[in-house]
Amino acid sequence: MQWSAVLGYGIGYGAALGVVFTAAVFAGAAMSRDFLLDDYPPAIQRRYGRQKSARGRRVAVLFGVFVWAVCGVPLMTGAMVGLDGALRDGLEFWPAAVCAALVFATLTVWDLVVLDWIVLAWLRPRLLLLPGTEDMAEYRDLRFHLGAALKGGPLIPVVGLLTGGIAVLVA
Repeated sequence: MQWSAVLGYGIGYGAALGVVFTAAVFAGAAMSRDFLLDDYPPAIQRRYGRQKSARGRRVAVLFGVFVWAVCGVPLMTGAMVGLDGALRDGLEFWPAAVCAALVFATLTVWDLVVLDWIVLAWLRPRLLLLPGTEDMAEYRDLRFHLGAALKGGPLIPVVGLLTGGIAVLVA
């Protein structure tokens, strides 16, 4: 087994998905600043003082469809097809499962480090700050962002196992 290929495809495709995810976050915020309202720290949500707008709800749905259906599924499929060609014995369950889990784990780390810590907490572009909350220290709460990222951690092996099973059935 060539585990270096599994690592390469998992991390490479995860990083590609991270770039797409980042672009989608900025595009979504340009359409409706409150589309990710539920992902902000509670103090920021309280000061903002409004529910997610109807437009924000629509943009959140479009964001999810774009990231997962339009980009995520094709990128994951590309990772599995590429991995199948890179492995001597073809695509088997465990390499597919580990690769898929790495794609999702890489996206999770990308979201935490690049989007939450670097972009939101350090650079703080106005487009991602909710109106009336721009001066709040909670944007820089690295522990809040880490906690939010860790909540998705249990999904990583689930995504890997499901994707690995599907990939082997389809291949």
